[in-house]
Amino acid sequence: MKSNPIDLTALISDRIEPRLQKVLHAAGRSADARGWKIYCVGGSVRDLLLEKNTFDLDILVEEHGMDFARNFAREERGTLKLYRRFATAMIILRGGIKVDITTTRGEYYPEPGSLPQVVPGSFEEDIRRRDFTINAMAFSLNRGEFGRLIDLTGGFSDLDAGIIRVLHGDSFRDDPTRIFRAVRFKQRLGFSIEPRTEELMRTAVDLKLFEKVSPERLRHELELIFHEPDPPGAIESMARYDELRFIHPRLLYSNELEYQFCRIRNNHNWFRERFREEGISLFRLYFGALLFSLPGDAISEAGEKFNLSLKFLAQLKSVKSRSDEVERILSSREEVAPSRVSSLLRGIDIELVLIIMALSDSDSAVSRIRRYLTEYRMVHGEVNGGDLKKLGIPPGPKYKQILDQLLAARLDGQVRTREDELSLARSLVDNVGPG
Repeated sequence: MKSNPIDLTALISDRIEPRLQKVLHAAGRSADARGWKIYCVGGSVRDLLLEKNTFDLDILVEEHGMDFARNFAREERGTLKLYRRFATAMIILRGGIKVDITTTRGEYYPEPGSLPQVVPGSFEEDIRRRDFTINAMAFSLNRGEFGRLIDLTGGFSDLDAGIIRVLHGDSFRDDPTRIFRAVRFKQRLGFSIEPRTEELMRTAVDLKLFEKVSPERLRHELELIFHEPDPPGAIESMARYDELRFIHPRLLYSNELEYQFCRIRNNHNWFRERFREEGISLFRLYFGALLFSLPGDAISEAGEKFNLSLKFLAQLKSVKSRSDEVERILSSREEVAPSRVSSLLRGIDIELVLIIMALSDSDSAVSRIRRYLTEYRMVHGEVNGGDLKKLGIPPGPKYKQILDQLLAARLDGQVRTREDELSLARSLVDNVGPG
């Protein structure tokens, strides 16, 4: 961080890529032509002062944000989207550059946890409505003031000290989801939460203010937390402030759960290195692991509350119900056929397979699961239903029985070619149940 942050011009020139600098200067010129005050604000300023390589174009215009957005989009030949309810706009410029524009505003909350009602406001009102001091700084884009830091709440001092501090005593009452944001910034930046802010967080949890927030908003905050660089650390911080209660009252954090989450992170990193093209839902991975520690009825309650897909929820409950059997087989010291391993894991979403791997203390089980992920699940038979039909087998449940046995034989090395499979299929026709 620069020792003299009042004038950020040199930092802007050094840390922000040239094409984004051009947008900032163009925005300043557009506002100057109309006599409007314009600023870069919020997390963008925080990250600039921290000299991070990322920079978002978050622009605040005093009183005239929507008019500015229309004019600027036309001048720069960008695509404009207006969100009138929140007095915000987004412009997509050439090259995919996104510019978020907000009108200075105040806001009030009709009741705790509700979405805010936006009202016109001054620059100072807009700054003081924000969540934390480190997110309440701005720098000017106007001619003659470009790059001047504006810090009304002590954000620069807190940033320098590594502190997360709330702006006012009612902040968490107004919006309890700010508690999750405090945890996210704590983990992402390696900061500490100052004592008064911690006290306000605990009070909000004790007052059960999370119950007033919609599950959709809570899920969104969880998804953001699980996408942080260190999800296990963020979950541990949530537990420290007793925030896991809102998922389910019976959800308890423990040393064992902490250890499992570290292994889940390692499993995810291992899988991602080998299968970069396969998408993994971090929400299902970490949220599923949290739910796995609950009994079946509680899994259903929490899964439905947070809108887990019916398929994933059913898989989660099924895996939970037979987890002891799966662990016993996979951790056996005796040989376990690849087809047996595959039959236990095939059809289960990858997130759940990684959870199963994290729950096991057996090196044998972990090794077998890894072989399933890297080898067995890639194996497919060459004979299909059309081939069985040509053999004179009428379509029906018999097809699945035969095809499953053909796949098992291929996994175990009993057949190697299409001709081998067809030969085995013929011998199986009379040995399976009625169609």
